[in-house]
Amino acid sequence: MEQLTAAARSASEFAAWLLQEYSRDTAPLKSLRVLLSPSDGEEVQPDIAALLGDDSAATIANVKAELAGFKAAADTHLDNTLVVYVAGHGVQLTKNGAIVLLNDFGAAAHLNKLEGAIDMAGVHAGMNHPNTAKTQFWFVDSCRQKPLIARRFESLEGALKLSVPVGDTEASPLFLAATTGKEAFAFVDGVTVFNKALMWALKGGVATGPEDNGIDKWHIPVTNLIKSLPEKVKSLALAESADQSVDIAGKIHEAIFHQFPEAPQVDLSIDLIPSEAKTSCTGTLKRDATIPVIEDFADWPMHEKLDAGLYLLNVKAEAPFTNRDQILQLVPPEKSTEVSVET
Repeated sequence: MEQLTAAARSASEFAAWLLQEYSRDTAPLKSLRVLLSPSDGEEVQPDIAALLGDDSAATIANVKAELAGFKAAADTHLDNTLVVYVAGHGVQLTKNGAIVLLNDFGAAAHLNKLEGAIDMAGVHAGMNHPNTAKTQFWFVDSCRQKPLIARRFESLEGALKLSVPVGDTEASPLFLAATTGKEAFAFVDGVTVFNKALMWALKGGVATGPEDNGIDKWHIPVTNLIKSLPEKVKSLALAESADQSVDIAGKIHEAIFHQFPEAPQVDLSIDLIPSEAKTSCTGTLKRDATIPVIEDFADWPMHEKLDAGLYLLNVKAEAPFTNRDQILQLVPPEKSTEVSVET
């Protein structure tokens, strides 16, 4: 296998988002555990790099230690929320498997072939029980192909996993970056396709308004991630002439992943038709139909970045064109519309 150049960077970008932007009124960030093994020359998010200790490589020993602490913290209260993101080389031995290879995979001291790997499906299953955090979010950003070496063995053992208790937690969706037997891709000198799609979603791409779900803030519900994240991954991959599909497993139950302290931003684009009307029309945009945010705009088309929400557009036109009023619901990440001022 070749050394990956996007896994550590992708994980660090997600960790930085958790540290700097994640917000939930009922579950503020309590702790953050990060292990990274960047390849030579791989860029790691600077704020996360500055926090790493001398021994922060994703070795099997370090992963065991951090997983033990993470599990103990999750078990302290049912109202805890846990978030897991893992990126790296991945293999699959069963239809539902998701094994990620760690920094010291293949070390001569390991007795079993998979001793330097973590079975993320097995760890996820081991955290799915009624006596731990009732709200969980899992993201596994890796390939899920069956390795050629598997043909030489009746079984491959040694991957780190947990015992599976009886019962279920309340919500534990598992987002797998690749469907069974397939590859996950990355951008050259960038992040993974899955990470780029996920960060797009978390920065507002799948946000929903305060009026939904009884939440008084813009927020990201699990159902929006389930619907839109696979679509975004597929479109990003297709733009690079690749095919990547997301699998979703685990216990699916509505939960809020993130709340925005302020309304997320929307890229707004408004144009007028017919084109000859642009020189004789001005526009005013009012938030909630009362608060002017743009007045007497004349340089069509309009391109603005505004807070999500409800707006009223007033277009004043000179003859032979006609005035227009239009209500605009701005939902992230973008809104494009054409307004006709023809008589």
